[in-house]
Amino acid sequence: MIAITGSGEFLPSILDVDLKLLNFLDEMPYVLTFSTAAGKESNERLLYWENLAINHFSKLDVNHKHIDARNRNDLNKELVIREMKKANFIFFSGGSPNHLYESIKDSEFSDELRNVEARGIIAGCSAGAMIMGEKMIKGVGLNYLQNTIVIPHYGESFYSWISNTIKLLNRGKYKLLCLEKDTYFIKDRDQLSVLGKQKVHIIYKKDHHTFSDGDTIDPSLLQ
Repeated sequence: MIAITGSGEFLPSILDVDLKLLNFLDEMPYVLTFSTAAGKESNERLLYWENLAINHFSKLDVNHKHIDARNRNDLNKELVIREMKKANFIFFSGGSPNHLYESIKDSEFSDELRNVEARGIIAGCSAGAMIMGEKMIKGVGLNYLQNTIVIPHYGESFYSWISNTIKLLNRGKYKLLCLEKDTYFIKDRDQLSVLGKQKVHIIYKKDHHTFSDGDTIDPSLLQ
């Protein structure tokens, strides 16, 4: 399963939504969080993400470990791969989507990520959501969502440049999956749905479809 949101990771406003998301798992959650997208930022910033994640998942009372993996070499260490084999919930927080993509692509870690998708949940926010599309603003994504560009922070005025830039560059080739805060777009095999407090939008040329919590989405809209 893929579960991606536009913003709000590890904050109180998304706590009850994450509880519902964890309930999708068939087994007891073992959560790994990664702030790799912020791997080029300061130690203080990385510590901020780590503490935020630890505090968040402690409130959800699940087995959780934050992995301090700042780059490709860190992600592919034996210890990390060993933890990946045990995990059934992976979460990528925000930062640079290109750094995160380059750290993951074509590696032993990316192979294990596919295994987690098959048995559990890969979740991401902001940069952690953007990498799941086939295309990003610059370069390509991991292609968990074919024919798609993921746009996080949708509707947030500070990030309006993301939507405007992608719409100009896209020229109708890719479907735009636009994610608001505190709301997950979920892909569970061939089933698409929405979980959360705000909206999910799919934009393609002149078509604009909007979905809310509990809605199912026709897969053809992203094909």
